[in-house]
Amino acid sequence: MSGIQSRIVILLAVVAMTAGCRALPRDHELPEPTYVFQPAPDGPLAVFARTCGERVETGESCFLLLDRNDEDLKWRLALIDSARISLDLQTYLWARDFSGRLLISRMLKAAERGVRVRLLVDDFLTRGRDRAIAALDQHPNIEIRIWNPGRQRQLGRNLNFLLRLRELNHRLHNKVLIADNRAVVSGGRNIANAYFGLSDNYNFLDLDLLAAGPVVPPVSKMFDRYWNSPQAVPGINFHGRASADEIPAIMEDRRRFLQASPLSEIISIDPTEWDERMEEGIRDMVAGVAEVIYDKPGIREPSQDALVGLQRFFRQAQREVQVLNPYLVPGEVFFAEAQRLENRGVDMAIMTNSLGSTNQTVVHHAYARTRKPMLEAGIDVYEMKYRPAMQSELDTPPVESNWAGLHAKAAVLDREHVFIGSFNFSPRSRELNTEMGILVHSPEFGERVATVMEQAMTPENAWRLRLDDKGDLAWESASGTLTRQPSQSFWRRVQNGIFGLFPLEQHL
Repeated sequence: MSGIQSRIVILLAVVAMTAGCRALPRDHELPEPTYVFQPAPDGPLAVFARTCGERVETGESCFLLLDRNDEDLKWRLALIDSARISLDLQTYLWARDFSGRLLISRMLKAAERGVRVRLLVDDFLTRGRDRAIAALDQHPNIEIRIWNPGRQRQLGRNLNFLLRLRELNHRLHNKVLIADNRAVVSGGRNIANAYFGLSDNYNFLDLDLLAAGPVVPPVSKMFDRYWNSPQAVPGINFHGRASADEIPAIMEDRRRFLQASPLSEIISIDPTEWDERMEEGIRDMVAGVAEVIYDKPGIREPSQDALVGLQRFFRQAQREVQVLNPYLVPGEVFFAEAQRLENRGVDMAIMTNSLGSTNQTVVHHAYARTRKPMLEAGIDVYEMKYRPAMQSELDTPPVESNWAGLHAKAAVLDREHVFIGSFNFSPRSRELNTEMGILVHSPEFGERVATVMEQAMTPENAWRLRLDDKGDLAWESASGTLTRQPSQSFWRRVQNGIFGLFPLEQHL
């Protein structure tokens, strides 16, 4: 055996041993179930919810559309800083950038003042954080659970995912923040700079809603169902040597990071009083009747309750349907529902990402195959420009990003029925991920959402697709007509072509 061969054998042996050095215990105990607290009897959020309730009819909730990235971040901070008894957060992605560290820092501050904090995060993007997760989970007022984790936590992680693809391909995609069981923020945003207008590279057009009233208890019930599922594994299991003694150092590390960031000059890293914002929110919120739809977690795969709820929702349309959906890969179900709408004379317009504005090129190629069938079915199709006129509205000043993308998952019917949630019109959302959404029945709220969508679809912000006389695609906008799909770079076109060589639709 040559020297090179010997080194390869040794390296493979080391990799194999290292991959097995730290794995999630097979016999970890399931924790005792915990449940949402009763709504806080006092405090800013109790006053907020009660005041909202005085302005609406029995059975109605209050809603505020969060279409601005900077406003969404401020409202999340306001809920966290104002909480008195509990904070429950569920998300797919929690980045280690400024916004991610800011929000966890503020939640740690809340825990220090006695607020119970429960964090449920999907495992897919938690690489390298097992020790911190295990340490923070030992704080007396913090519980962290990781959804559907792979057993191998180091070098064997990718292999573990591939070997257990059928099981580990099911991801938690729900997004919700519940404060004091009094107020909720939910929608499409993950926790990362791009969702709050803080990224220099690109920022998203996204939609969330803030809600108070009867809509809150069913959202809390959904959270508890996931929280107490066997697939939600307590953070303490992820690193045997971690301890609560490490928490001060973790907190200080986050504070140093935040203080060093230029973003700390525009966003306070310390808790703030939010009385004025609460008063403005009460004035701006509108009344509506709400329904919460979500997939029930299963032992191996989630239910399809969110899909069923959306099908029922769309069948209410009488005149028009407007949709924003970033990762659009329509299948038979989509076209069947679209045909029902067409047969009833309902106009449908849908906006998704262009090749230039998407952050998921692999998804775009699968979508591109469906553009002609959608146009032939009578659907108005729009693609977001990667440098739209609204780009400055998506950035949080003084941030100026290079490009913009769409991430909102929303629909409005007849300008009075609204869906805002986590559901993409793709096989992954239909069959693999857990998804949720809030349906709001309110002409005033519907008008607000429709206005945002119409702005997004203007020629300054989007290309409208059409078929020319030869049946070829054309992209029309305020900047002219293109006969080749718009892209930021040649490399994106190359990626788009490569992904087309593989049958990936079922995983997208």
